[in-house]
Amino acid sequence: MSKAVTRRQFLIYMAAGIGVTTLTCAGIGAIASRRPIDIQFRKMAINRNPIKPLVLVTYASRAGSTMEIARTIAQELEKRHFIVDICPIKQIDSLEDYSHIIMGSAIRMGSPLPEIIQFINEHQSECSRIPLACFAVHLQHDGENEASRKARLACLDPIRKLLPLQHEVFFTGVYDPDKVSYIERLMGKTMHTPVGDFRNWTAIKDWSQSIF
Repeated sequence: MSKAVTRRQFLIYMAAGIGVTTLTCAGIGAIASRRPIDIQFRKMAINRNPIKPLVLVTYASRAGSTMEIARTIAQELEKRHFIVDICPIKQIDSLEDYSHIIMGSAIRMGSPLPEIIQFINEHQSECSRIPLACFAVHLQHDGENEASRKARLACLDPIRKLLPLQHEVFFTGVYDPDKVSYIERLMGKTMHTPVGDFRNWTAIKDWSQSIF
């Protein structure tokens, strides 16, 4: 015969069950919503010269691939004797001193990262007066057929609607499941995203030597 449960025991069991359920749901929510910490790299030129062009290379990255491309572009520009600042877009306060801007973004869900669009909206007047080049880093639509080309071009439509682009380019990036969020790992599995580093460093350097 089962032992009767007192009212006090019943309340204790109920409280314990609610606590476990709350912690479980909170844990799942945290995992699902957690984003990788942005990998930041900032290097401001110390050899500023008012008679030489000062170029800003700025970027929005999620797992570091776009940041590493931005660093390579900056290095190539320095070889061309440009003075270069490289800085995450979230850390840019003013564009007053720059003669040229290169802006790069990882592509998520077919669009640039939100901080890119937010920055342009906040600095649209300044950006529109400065020659602008833009690079997008993606993993989808990397084919040479017309459908892939149109899909790639559409990734920068949110920027083109706000600013004229003097140069634009699309680079394939990196997919490392260990460096993305839980949700992005699930999406990667669903879309059968190949794992690896697909960046073409020769193409990146050649583009850096050709712009402006």
